[in-house]
Amino acid sequence: ASGRGERREERVMRDPREEPQARPDDAIFRIGTALTSSLVAGAALGAVKATWSNIKITKAGGRASAFLQVLKVMGDYAATFGSAGTAFAAGDVIAESFREKKDVVNGAYGGVAGGLVLGIRAGSIQFGLGAAAALAAASAAVEVSGGKMRGPAGFGDGAVPEKKFIGGP
Repeated sequence: ASGRGERREERVMRDPREEPQARPDDAIFRIGTALTSSLVAGAALGAVKATWSNIKITKAGGRASAFLQVLKVMGDYAATFGSAGTAFAAGDVIAESFREKKDVVNGAYGGVAGGLVLGIRAGSIQFGLGAAAALAAASAAVEVSGGKMRGPAGFGDGAVPEKKFIGGP
């Protein structure tokens, strides 16, 4: 203490067995995490696409040219997914703000925004409207299920005994 009546607050490590802390629910956090995760997912899918495509290694450009082509594909996918994910989150947050409710409809608005961005990127109004409808329906389905999508009953519910196929009794 400095003698002026100030107290330093000690920071104590949280016990991992305690209840998890609530994540921030503000607009900037939600949109920022959507942007980040969408960029990473897009770059990963771009890397897969570049791996499966036939990128030529020319004598003039060599391996550096091929590497730059791979980075371009990754960047294109990252930009597409990043913009769609950001539009989805922004649509969800804006709808929630205007409507002052947290419900299924907000995610549907986000799905429409994300789908329209995909349509703009593809250069097709029909594709954009289809993607908007599909994303809105998928978002509504996730919201209705309580944010958890599960397979059919009997799969992973613990009612069916687990079988060991390799080793063990």
